[in-house]
Amino acid sequence: MRELFSDRNYYPPCPEPDMAMGFSPHSDADALTILYQLDDTDGLQVRKEGKWVPVEPLQNGFVVNIGDIMEVSMVAF
Repeated sequence: MRELFSDRNYYPPCPEPDMAMGFSPHSDADALTILYQLDDTDGLQVRKEGKWVPVEPLQNGFVVNIGDIMEVSMVAF
């Protein structure tokens, strides 16, 4: 699966999640982000109606995120 995508990141599960700070809230600047959920590792959240909502992991599932560039392009048309 990993060889399908040229630009990729791999974030293994944190061995001590209680000690981790994580990222600050942000949006993805890319046009499109495809997240392959390898296992049941959680932590991804989306902003919906002004609140951060956790995304329940779906083992071997894909999360497709439309980033800022794509959103701006869609609004412009």
